[in-house]
Amino acid sequence: MKQMIVVLMLATASFIGPLHFSYADETDTAAMASNEKPQDKAVVSLYDQGIDASQKNDFQKALPLFEQALRQDPNNPDILNMLAHSQRKIGLLDEAVANYKKALELRPRFPEAREYLGEAYIQAAMREVETLKNYGNDGKEELEDLSDDIKEAAQKI
Repeated sequence: MKQMIVVLMLATASFIGPLHFSYADETDTAAMASNEKPQDKAVVSLYDQGIDASQKNDFQKALPLFEQALRQDPNNPDILNMLAHSQRKIGLLDEAVANYKKALELRPRFPEAREYLGEAYIQAAMREVETLKNYGNDGKEELEDLSDDIKEAAQKI
């Protein structure tokens, strides 16, 4: 029973959001700004506006703000992370995974990006579960196998 609850919690998190959620906060913006060059003020402003939109769960608004910020500062792991977060929240999983990976290449010890990447993988796994369910009997065996794999993974946490 406990295993099923964990699996349900993981599945629920992928559809309605993580069980806990920590957005980049003022300290993240301050850290971003501490290395700021004069022309970076516009980037920080776009990032802050994106964070504000994200905190309001307005990911459609946040997405272009983070995209603009990234065009001006393409190697910023904080921007990549929040861009990927917005992409994931609106269902652009492949793009999100790619951007989380870029953020992690730039900053390998980036706990928030690691968390969000894991959530993207859970969301992708649940997308495949739904697809297999739609296959009916043609996907029944594969659905059972995938479900078993998800349960096994949840037990390891």
